[in-house]
Amino acid sequence: MDPATLECLLVREIRKANEISRRDLADRLEVARSTAGRRVDSLIDRGLLREKGIEDRSEAGRPKRLLALQSGHGNFLGIEFDARNLFVALVDFAQNTIVENRFPLPSRPTKEEVLKLIREQIVEYSAGSNIPLLGVGIGVPGMVNQAERIAIGYPYIEKWEEVDLSSELDISPERLHIENNTRTVALGEYWFSEPDSIENLVCITVRTGISAAVISGGRLIRGSHEMAGEIRGWKVREPSKSKDRWLEDVATVRAFQPDGNTSATEWKEFVQACSTGEKNALKQLSEFANLHADTAARIVQLVDPEKIVFSSAFNTLGDLYLDMLRGALADSLAEHYFSPPPVSFVERGEFAGAHGAAALAAANYKPA
Repeated sequence: MDPATLECLLVREIRKANEISRRDLADRLEVARSTAGRRVDSLIDRGLLREKGIEDRSEAGRPKRLLALQSGHGNFLGIEFDARNLFVALVDFAQNTIVENRFPLPSRPTKEEVLKLIREQIVEYSAGSNIPLLGVGIGVPGMVNQAERIAIGYPYIEKWEEVDLSSELDISPERLHIENNTRTVALGEYWFSEPDSIENLVCITVRTGISAAVISGGRLIRGSHEMAGEIRGWKVREPSKSKDRWLEDVATVRAFQPDGNTSATEWKEFVQACSTGEKNALKQLSEFANLHADTAARIVQLVDPEKIVFSSAFNTLGDLYLDMLRGALADSLAEHYFSPPPVSFVERGEFAGAHGAAALAAANYKPA
């Protein structure tokens, strides 16, 4: 293994573990301890790593000296958006949060409105600091061509088709990394949750659209055409209808209006009605929870995750929605071989995708 590749892997392992010893790093990567030690020393000398201290231990033996990332080495900017909001997270090299911001988008936003807002964030966090911006990650709704940094299309942002983000934002492909936004939410949960805790994870987002992301064995599943998790077109039959419809049309925020254009005010009114126990609103919420649970149950039978997390507009309803969801999932799996895995909301809340986008940039950073 060449030194540059080994250094990238060392930084990745420390990023996931938060703190780890030279010995454990070498064992995880299956390289000689002396080889790992030399690369670690070089990374410390160049300001990427630091020695954090000595582990606490009660048993006999020499305690391990722990390593951590050096926060001041540089920052990463993460941006994630759909048709309703754009989220921003700036994190340092050690994954400490510096800034979180949410920017509401206009109803039916245009490509230029979204790009203008993204450019403004990049300019703001690139200038006026003695700590360099090492990379930018963007979680994009809809399909992407990751290698070419192209957003292929998303119907709820006007003219959002074949958008060359590297060119439009004037950032080199080496510094810009893009991914489908649901996958960045999953990355945010993976990288910023309890260190070393979950290696098999399913993330489901329900906002203007609906999609899923899977991390299996610590690796994000993209698929041969980068379309893994594009479940919006799953066929669903509503109880009172004889015709199948797309999951996206009946299980998302868009489902509240016949034209699919639910306003922020209408959504807030629904949330308020549910919170106050209004009968019709609770009935509608239960129908949504059943659809989301059925979606989760299908994915559970396919990939057998340790945990499912939801990043959803419905998360604002808290335990009212989550209890419905968990109960419906248990019912959906009752006659199968699977027990329902733990279900929760994403730890980083609405900023999970932005943090995941920052983590995407960090994971692709190559030490100089």
